[in-house]
Amino acid sequence: MKRVRFLVRALPNDSDRQRFLRSMKSVGGSLGATVKHPRWTSYGALEVDAFTPSVQDFHLFVAAVEPLAKVEFTKNLDEPPAFKPKEKVLEEAVGYFNAERFWECHETLESVWRPAVGEERKLVQGIILVCAALVHEQRGERDVALGIYRRALPQIAWPDKTYHRIDVGRLRKNVERSLAKGDLSPFKI
Repeated sequence: MKRVRFLVRALPNDSDRQRFLRSMKSVGGSLGATVKHPRWTSYGALEVDAFTPSVQDFHLFVAAVEPLAKVEFTKNLDEPPAFKPKEKVLEEAVGYFNAERFWECHETLESVWRPAVGEERKLVQGIILVCAALVHEQRGERDVALGIYRRALPQIAWPDKTYHRIDVGRLRKNVERSLAKGDLSPFKI
């Protein structure tokens, strides 16, 4: 049976992250949902993929989680995205990045990367790699994240200061700083 995949971000009432994650998985399991791929934001919100038998089951899952946390957003990942012009896609990607929604930023940027050519394709791939690294950091996989940053750094080169409102210089400096310190802190682009 095909399950419906959702993205959920919730800010727990409980400061014990592992206990909250166990509770979320337990609540999900009792309703036929599977909670996977936990990612923690810098401010303590948990983002997960939730697989449920139906959309209605997902709504029950969210209702059961709400007493435990403030649900910040949900998104049905099985719904195809609507067509948007490149500028709108990039604006959306920046919003996702700045809200620590790195997985969504990565996915959104792929629609810009696929048709891009030359230096633009290389830059967008570098930004996607930065997003991927930050997803691994949110999962507690710092060594993997730093390795991806090392792969991203050569890609983040652009002759202008910005690329469609993305401050490429700031992006590059943050990646370089993170590599020098061995620490990945979220930043704005």
